[in-house]
Amino acid sequence: MRTIVHLDADAFFASVEQSADARLRGKAIAVGGESRGIIASASYEARKFGVFTPMPTARARKLCPKLIVLPGDYERYEQFSNWMFGYAYDFTPSVEQTSIDEGYFDITANRSKSSLEIALTISQAIRQSLKITVSEGIASNKLVSQIASKLNKPAAFETVPGGQEKQFLHSLPNRWLPGVGPKTAVRLNAAGLADIGQIAATPVDMLALLLGNQAPVMRQFANGIDERPLIPATEPQKSYGKQETFNEDVTDERICRSRAATDGR
Repeated sequence: MRTIVHLDADAFFASVEQSADARLRGKAIAVGGESRGIIASASYEARKFGVFTPMPTARARKLCPKLIVLPGDYERYEQFSNWMFGYAYDFTPSVEQTSIDEGYFDITANRSKSSLEIALTISQAIRQSLKITVSEGIASNKLVSQIASKLNKPAAFETVPGGQEKQFLHSLPNRWLPGVGPKTAVRLNAAGLADIGQIAATPVDMLALLLGNQAPVMRQFANGIDERPLIPATEPQKSYGKQETFNEDVTDERICRSRAATDGR
């Protein structure tokens, strides 16, 4: 059985800014644009006031008058990302970085320490050296490890033992499944499939009426089955893009992703 860890940095852009400038630590800050802008990342101190992505900056300032809004330094974020994933490479070459601030690593073959010790060592090293926190989920596949890392952010450390995937997933709302966005969630809820366990128990042909050709894989996911392999980088990580100052509209913290994800998870 595989041992997959999903690593997800907490409020990454804002956390990097706080790490780089000690005066910002403990304060409500956000990275975003002022003119016509929206919030790309909010610190957890700002989130206590109801500031979230992708909220318009003007509204964020009304909710939190003392909010410090920074334009962002993309080159700095990229450097922190490289440092962060460097700790995973210390234990395994099987690292799949899915965005600037999250990814998977496979430690099945590493026998130097237990999987829990390795994951904890990595998160502690990142906290101590980079002054940012990450959340980690440990499981037998990518799906379960990713959800585990996001359930109780920030600084989450969740393990789902092999054989307990269904038990872990089945009480969760359907929105936690990949590909279930707001519109799909509404359709599933209306059909009485609000929880992942209800989807898991529904025949594929009935699910197809709601999900089309995604029904078979969605039912597998709902049952904790995910055979997707990790796809390690075959060459050094390339730049994600030019420096971004966020003077124009952005849609969320994970601006460089090839896929959408929910920042608040």
